[in-house]
Amino acid sequence: MEITKEIDTVIFDIGNVLVHFDWVGYLKSLEFDETTYEHVADAMFRNEDWIAGDLGLVTTEEWLQLFIDNDPAYETQIRKTFARFGASIVPYEFTEQWIQYFRRNEMKIYYLSNYSEELYRQSKERLLFLNQFDGGVFSWKEKCIKPDKDIYEILLSQYEIDPKHALFFDDRKENVEAAVKLGIRGVVFRPEIARQMLEDAGRD
Repeated sequence: MEITKEIDTVIFDIGNVLVHFDWVGYLKSLEFDETTYEHVADAMFRNEDWIAGDLGLVTTEEWLQLFIDNDPAYETQIRKTFARFGASIVPYEFTEQWIQYFRRNEMKIYYLSNYSEELYRQSKERLLFLNQFDGGVFSWKEKCIKPDKDIYEILLSQYEIDPKHALFFDDRKENVEAAVKLGIRGVVFRPEIARQMLEDAGRD
């Protein structure tokens, strides 16, 4: 894809844009049997209670208890999974190079991510590339999540971003559509987009 000259700001989702949120791979690495895998997945990663963490509505202990309450018979396995689930965050091989691509083109870069405080605590060493950003918003701090328009407006206001000069990458269509409604240009992200952009840049 080509970035038009009107764009001076790029906004990134984090999960499945700058890093792979590979909870499946992480859960498999714990080597539970198939039945246990499904129970833990349903109690945690595939459960609507996941959103409570992203919204910052619960403490870490309360969040863990929500997951345990979803399937008490698997408390031991849920606790084990929760203790190191930051390992589900895996930076893509293109992340650093892609960030530098926008930096070289003198663009401001920000993040806008649905992310829980506990996941951040466990994975922040895998997110050191965020130190290169001009700023950003994590959902748990603002108590709202995408695609709620409030979280977009918080980012735009806090950093005085002109939406008509901004481009937003997110892997979820509904989040991109919410950004577009506010005048931001949006792209439903797939890793191939970043790889192709870098390949094209290498030919220039």
